[in-house]
Amino acid sequence: MIRVSLRAGRYTFSHVTYDPPSDVLYAAIGRPRPGARERTPESHYLRFDDRGRLSGIVFMNPREQLEREGAVYVSLPEGDRVRVQGIEAVVRDGDER
Repeated sequence: MIRVSLRAGRYTFSHVTYDPPSDVLYAAIGRPRPGARERTPESHYLRFDDRGRLSGIVFMNPREQLEREGAVYVSLPEGDRVRVQGIEAVVRDGDER
């Protein structure tokens, strides 16, 4: 098992799962937990814990966004649109399986 983490702005997501057939990537800060979600302008979903803190992101169609834009971007709660670091390898490795 290869451990990977993603970085988006000041956030590091240590729990990462990619489902190639549906092209959905789940990234959580620590262990995934239930919470509210909010759609981003890029059509991803920010997940928030019960205290309103960012706890994860659900990336919708990251492979498609990589092919179209050359990178995956997400708008964070602070309003910054950032490039997600490390996602290329996760998507590529998932597609090879």
